[in-house]
Amino acid sequence: MARLEANVRGSSFGYLIKEGFRNLRQNRAISVAAIGVLVACLLLVGASLLFSMNINSLVGYFESQNEIVIFLDDSVSGSRLTRLDDELRAVGNISSATFVSREEGLETWMKELGDDGTLLEWLVEDNPLQNSYRVVITDLSKMDETVDEIKAIRGVESVSASSEVAHAVTGLKQAVSLGSLAVIGILAAVSLCIVANTIRITVFNRRKEISIMKYVGATDTFIRLPFLSEGVLLGFLSATIAFFLLWGGYEALLYWLNDSALEWATLITGQLIPFKQVALRVYLCFLATGVAIGGVGSSFFVGKYLKV
Repeated sequence: MARLEANVRGSSFGYLIKEGFRNLRQNRAISVAAIGVLVACLLLVGASLLFSMNINSLVGYFESQNEIVIFLDDSVSGSRLTRLDDELRAVGNISSATFVSREEGLETWMKELGDDGTLLEWLVEDNPLQNSYRVVITDLSKMDETVDEIKAIRGVESVSASSEVAHAVTGLKQAVSLGSLAVIGILAAVSLCIVANTIRITVFNRRKEISIMKYVGATDTFIRLPFLSEGVLLGFLSATIAFFLLWGGYEALLYWLNDSALEWATLITGQLIPFKQVALRVYLCFLATGVAIGGVGSSFFVGKYLKV
C-alpha cells in the first residue's frame, strides 16, 4: 500500500488515469448507464440552449426588418436638410437611416405596381410625395422614446411607426429568454438529481472495496482519488459523446430545412446560427458540466463510506 501511495505521489496523473479506466472497465454496466444518463441530460440542456439562441437570432432578424418612416416638411432643403441629417444620426438607438427623396419614392411606388405603374406617370410633374427617411431601430423596446426624440427635431413633420409590432416583438423576445432560462434551469436540476443518484449507486456497489482499502490502512485521499479520476473520465466521455450527437442532430435539422420546399423553412434556415460558430462554447460548457458532476459527485459520495 505504501508503494502504491508513493506511485501516486511520483506519477499521480498517469496512475489516476490508469485507475480510472480500470474502474470503468470493472464496472462496465453501471458506467455505461451513468454515461447514458449524463449524455441524455447534456443533450437536453444543449438542445434547449441552441433553441434559445436561435429564437433570439430569429427575433433579432424580424426586429431589424421593422422600419419606421420619417416624413419631412416640404420646407426642409439644402443646408437645413444636411443639419437635419446630422441631428437624426445623432439620435441614439438608430442602427441605420436612409434618405429617400420624393422622386425616389415615386419611382419605387411605380416599380411596385409593375405594369400598372404607368398610371402614375402624371404625378411626375407634380409629385405629391414627401422627402423621407427609412430608419431601423436598434432596440425596439425603446421605440416610443426614440420616436419622441425624432419628432422633436425641427423639420420632421410626422413619423410612421408600428408600435404594436415593436411591443409584440419585444414581449416575445423577453418571453423566450425567460422561458429558455427556466427550461434550462429545470433540466439542469433534473440532470443533477439523476446523475447524482446514478453515481450514488456506483459508489454503493463498491462500498466493500472501499471498506477493505480503509481497513488495510489506505488514507482517505488515496481512496478518493481513483473515484475522482473515474468520475472525471466519465464526465469527459459523456461530454464528448453528447457534443458530437448534438452537432450531428443539429446539422441534420439544418439539412432537412434547406431541402424543404416550404418557404418559411428557407427563411428560418437563413437566420439560424451555424453550429461551428458556437461549437467551442457548447463543448466547453458540456465538458465543465460533465466533469463537475462526474468528478465532484463521485468524490462526494465516497465520503459516506470512509467512516468505518
